[in-house]
Amino acid sequence: MLYHQLIYVIVALLISSVLLLTVDTKIYAVNAMHREKKYARLLGWVYLGLFLLLGLAQLFYL
Repeated sequence: MLYHQLIYVIVALLISSVLLLTVDTKIYAVNAMHREKKYARLLGWVYLGLFLLLGLAQLFYL
């Protein structure tokens, strides 16, 4: 049960990070929302880092 929830979280982090880094930053750049663009990029990279961390932990330890 926990294994399936972890896989769901890993996939959700990947999808969220990709959307934040591609779609949201473009929207904020077009609308000249510089602060929101900066935070979307930061959060996207944090999510991508968590995805890599959890993905590698799941691959090697679980």
